[in-house]
Amino acid sequence: MELSLCMIVRDEESCLERCLLSVKEAVDEIVILDTGSRDATRTVARRYADRVEDYAWQDDFSAARNASFALATKPYILWLDADDVIEDEQRMKLLALKPRLDGSVDAVMMPYHYAHDENGAVTMTFERERIVRRDAGFRFEGIVHEAMAVGGRVLHEDIAVRHTRRHSAGRRNLELYERARARGIPLSARDLYYYARELDACGETERAQRAYAAFLARPDGWAVNREDAHIERGRLLYALGRGREGKAEALCAMADGAPRAEALCAMGEICLGLGELEAAEFWYRAALGSEKPGNGAAFTNPAAYGYIPAMQLCVIYDRMGKRALAEAMNERALLERPNDAAALKNQRYFAENDKNGSGR
Repeated sequence: MELSLCMIVRDEESCLERCLLSVKEAVDEIVILDTGSRDATRTVARRYADRVEDYAWQDDFSAARNASFALATKPYILWLDADDVIEDEQRMKLLALKPRLDGSVDAVMMPYHYAHDENGAVTMTFERERIVRRDAGFRFEGIVHEAMAVGGRVLHEDIAVRHTRRHSAGRRNLELYERARARGIPLSARDLYYYARELDACGETERAQRAYAAFLARPDGWAVNREDAHIERGRLLYALGRGREGKAEALCAMADGAPRAEALCAMGEICLGLGELEAAEFWYRAALGSEKPGNGAAFTNPAAYGYIPAMQLCVIYDRMGKRALAEAMNERALLERPNDAAALKNQRYFAENDKNGSGR
């Protein structure tokens, strides 16, 4: 079936064309809602879009997303941000998916490769509800970091969208939450979780850990958000000098089901910071033995399943005087990232020690 692309944009002249070029062959309609650009965004949009409309910004990303969806005319809707791209191989997969959107499919979940390291390796990935049937009635919710709760027949497709922007939003998202609170607008559990993340991103450590605690006290938070909140609050408590509380909080992230490597690495990080080398070794070993997850809604750092625990175990074994194990862990890290500057530096360090006869 045919597919509408719906986007909301503002001051995106530097990246909008790249996004549209990456997807235009796979969609049948492009609808762009401009929320107040002062640059040439509208000019770029009009080169590709079937419809470009102005929208009075309301300090609410969900309201803007829903308004853009209301302008779509095709049976299915795909949404992207201006700093997203669908690379060639993924676009071919999207084109192959379209004949299967036969009206019986309600939504399609797709991986979002959100963050990358300096070599382009993915450092954060999670699933997003990327395509929905227009008449299914799904709506975005959330002031910031908006999402739809989809249901019915949902496909999980390995068609990755790549996020390309490296700089952060600064205090913009935090200020949106603060203005909502000042107006007396209650934050949903999901809003509260992301409010805590924004406080953390802006360096407000104490307020962030308290916001995570408030979220965790709510009975209606998503399970994957609760797990992440325990991990992040544990890290923040440790940073505040409350290491034992931090360990207890990180342990809570492991209460349901098999622990994810992200939680195991968090425990290892706290224990290592406290000088508890044997405990840190245990947790990082457990992370190294964890199976990488498939696509899912949780924030996933692929490096937590290989590179991070290997590098940390290299440090731990070096401090323990277990040179052979330290070198083995560094080589394991290099298997994950052959050009990694830190691992290559370690390799030179070990080689220099061998030359000086100080290896064990």
